[in-house]
Amino acid sequence: MVSRPMVLRRRRECPRKAAVRRILLAPILALAACAGFPPAPPSEAGVLFSETRPSMATLVSITVADAAPAEAASAADAAFRVFTRVDEVMNEWRPESPLSALNGDAGSGRLVELPGDLCDVLRAGRAGAEQTGGLFDPTWAALRGVWRFGDGAAPALPSAESVATACRLVSWRDLEVEPAVPSTAGAPCRARLRRSGMQVGLSGLAKGWAVDRAVAELRGRGLRNFLVQAGGDLYAAGNRDGRPWRVGIRDPRGTGGEPFAWLEVSDAAFSTTGDSERFFVADGKRYHHVIDTRTCWPATASRQVSVLAPAALEAEILGKAIFTLGGGDGLALAARRGAAAVIVTSENRVASSPELSRRLEVVRPPSP
Repeated sequence: MVSRPMVLRRRRECPRKAAVRRILLAPILALAACAGFPPAPPSEAGVLFSETRPSMATLVSITVADAAPAEAASAADAAFRVFTRVDEVMNEWRPESPLSALNGDAGSGRLVELPGDLCDVLRAGRAGAEQTGGLFDPTWAALRGVWRFGDGAAPALPSAESVATACRLVSWRDLEVEPAVPSTAGAPCRARLRRSGMQVGLSGLAKGWAVDRAVAELRGRGLRNFLVQAGGDLYAAGNRDGRPWRVGIRDPRGTGGEPFAWLEVSDAAFSTTGDSERFFVADGKRYHHVIDTRTCWPATASRQVSVLAPAALEAEILGKAIFTLGGGDGLALAARRGAAAVIVTSENRVASSPELSRRLEVVRPPSP
């Protein structure tokens, strides 16, 4: 689970209890002020449609600018159906999901028939693992029973032996997908996990995939200016009132939800990974859910990473790897992959990619 950037959002709500919210604002004075823009006079302000629904164990928001209300509402419904589909197929907590079938057959030697969209995400996960040297690994979920964050259980530090035992099952190379290269995108496949005890967890990757598919759905319906956000994964398309969307970067140790920096984003994905939401403290040390797959202990180089990339799935993959590397090594990885990043290091320093120097507005240092 990733930390959430603050993007035109009202107070946080529990995803399981949140009701569907559909908001139509014209003029958009309140949202303009919240986003940091100077309020536009009524004659210049456009119509902004916004809707939020609970999905994939988080809140999904779709905001559309410069579209007729009925057109925006219809397009948003279609985009939300993308998230529903992904949750049905790629949720390992659903016993009936195809991903659960794959996990349940781990070590059996059998190839499990899987739908095409899940096949594409599994291949993307393997590719991301290879590109990051395993710093991102979709088979991290073998550690789920060892490290427990936010599942209702009392926080407990696992033994080094239990971590080491589970760590041997984290191996993206032992996730087989056949065919390795599909004849067409979305074609069904067969897959297996070679060893008993292995598990695939796609929570963040699936959200990034769903954001990208929702973006394609909205664009296919002729929309050009909109936001799609699922937890910490976001895509900003086009602009609002002639300017790029203005996105707040959360203060990882802040208590009021206020951003410490702002970034203008247009036609790009923006994903935030941090240690501030799922963690516990033992003997004065913070243990969190962003795991360094080289050691299978929580990564220590960063407090938070925000990645700007062409697609949400790519930003999600890079976020985990850059968080683990931190600092200069993390920025170098972003540059090699055609992305940019803003890192709050474990020493609470802010490091950012050079190409963001003119676009990043740091309004105050992150809280200590």
